[in-house]
Amino acid sequence: MSLWTREELLLALAEWKAAYRAASHGKSYTVGERTLTRQDIGDIRDQLDYLQRQLDSLTRGAGPVRVRAVRER
Repeated sequence: MSLWTREELLLALAEWKAAYRAASHGKSYTVGERTLTRQDIGDIRDQLDYLQRQLDSLTRGAGPVRVRAVRER
């Protein structure tokens, strides 16, 4: 059983693809005294890769990809 449903993964992929398109048009912009900085495009690619792997895993019926927790020391 996967952590995600197929529908959730497809929705998340669509949202992250939109973020990728937005980030590809410039890293930041300023309106008046306020500046907006977009997410790093490399981070967006990483998230897209993660979501696609999850969808592939779900499609193959392999179950969820296990994520190992890392404890801070």
